[in-house]
Amino acid sequence: MYDIIIQGGTVVDGSGALRYRADVALKDGKIAKIAPSIQEEAGRIIDAAGKIVSPGFIDYHSHSDNGILMGPDSYNYLEQGVTTEIAGQCGTAPAPMMEGEADRLPPEHRERLEKACDNFHSFMEAVSQMELGNNIAFYIGQGNVRGRVMGYSDAQPTPEQLEEMKAWVRQAMECGYLGMTTGLVYAPSVYAGEQELVELAKVVGEYGGSYASHIRGEADNVVESVEEAINIGEKAGIPVIISHLKVIGKQNEGLSEKVLQVIEDANKRGVKVRADQYPYLAGSAPFISCIPPKFHVGGEDKLVENLKDPTFRQKVTDSIQNEYAEFASNLIDAGFEGTLMAGCAKTPQYVGKTIAQIAQEENKDPWDVCYDLLIANDGQAQGIYFNQNESDMMRIIAHPYVMGGSDWSNYPSHPDRDHIGGGHPRGTSTFITRLALLRDHGLLTLEDAIHSITGLPAEMSGIPEIGLVKEGYRADLCVFDYAALKADSDYLHPFRKNHGLDYVLVGGKAAVENGEYTGVKNGSVLKKSR
Repeated sequence: MYDIIIQGGTVVDGSGALRYRADVALKDGKIAKIAPSIQEEAGRIIDAAGKIVSPGFIDYHSHSDNGILMGPDSYNYLEQGVTTEIAGQCGTAPAPMMEGEADRLPPEHRERLEKACDNFHSFMEAVSQMELGNNIAFYIGQGNVRGRVMGYSDAQPTPEQLEEMKAWVRQAMECGYLGMTTGLVYAPSVYAGEQELVELAKVVGEYGGSYASHIRGEADNVVESVEEAINIGEKAGIPVIISHLKVIGKQNEGLSEKVLQVIEDANKRGVKVRADQYPYLAGSAPFISCIPPKFHVGGEDKLVENLKDPTFRQKVTDSIQNEYAEFASNLIDAGFEGTLMAGCAKTPQYVGKTIAQIAQEENKDPWDVCYDLLIANDGQAQGIYFNQNESDMMRIIAHPYVMGGSDWSNYPSHPDRDHIGGGHPRGTSTFITRLALLRDHGLLTLEDAIHSITGLPAEMSGIPEIGLVKEGYRADLCVFDYAALKADSDYLHPFRKNHGLDYVLVGGKAAVENGEYTGVKNGSVLKKSR
């Protein structure tokens, strides 16, 4: 007797192969049988007539590791079909915890979190003991490794410091991490040079891992920045993933063509290079990252304290305005009118408003609004930046080397669907929006669209038994009405629900029914095969 039979659906198996009509039987968390008609008994029948049955979607760019120890249920990912998140992106992760980071933790959880995040072993053990809504796998955040060894110093590492960093990377890979990520616009990751990163990437290569990078620049220098990421992977002999691939700035419209050519050329010479992408024209990042990295030396607390000094403020403003070639700030590319506050806990009245709106309402200079906001929130704020070109986004989304990635994280609670601000639509709707765009613009076949968010990311991750509808694989599946897929979320209402997604199964249990999270937690920590 099977646990579940999904009956009468059209299977799109994640490999890119043509769809076919079949029943799919599940038993003990695995896909037990696929056949034109399965007549055996089952504990439950799911009627999928007229619907698509696909592998669960794989989000190749998640930041859910940063809050996972607080026990979120992943509802916002499950309700967009994501059964596996690949976390630890942009060089930033909970472990190993850097000096002073514990001071930012909630006091009631500080001791537990500090202990869990001390090293990769303790973190992996802590997460493995939790009930998870969906599956999660981890990359090493190189920024944390450098920060643990060198703090917020911009110096080159000594040979001893480099060896210490390599030991941290080796420890993580032994724990089942997938590889290493960098965030080369964020301190302290940004202070690492190419050769330093190559040396760490070579350790990743000893374990068959890969290198994912938030590159040094996504505006005027996007081509050179992609080339640097590829160089690091090529010299270390490992695959490369370009994180949230985009082109920033109206002046750079069309550069995606050159970027994609660079990626294709690398693949032709034998370097496996892929990218992930979110399907929106506005990105999001910590608001403090709008300030050039050279002002972050010594740490964020020191930077926030320095912002109280008018002379220091003027230096920051002058740098942002006049040294764009050195650092392209989102405040320039989006402008004050295009910078929306998504989160600032200590000034909630600003959420859902642009810097320009706040400046007008308070009759203040917009630069002072930025700095005062950071001071009031102890540097902890999140912005949304309208800084990309639609033509580039559409060219990238259709490329066969590009996977889906939300660049977001688990929401800690379930806000009202019409709650204003406090998030980004990519946190609830990246994968529904991606499929709908590809469908509506005729950019990819359904088979290729599903492959880009299932089989392709599974292959890149090295995690076994995910990403395909195949006997013996994990029973992580989606059942949906392809024609009805639609996202209602937007930048002011990021929590609105999706349409067209009927069921999401994680390990053979229904975590989503009729588009709504059921409360089931059946996810697992997934590790790279060795």
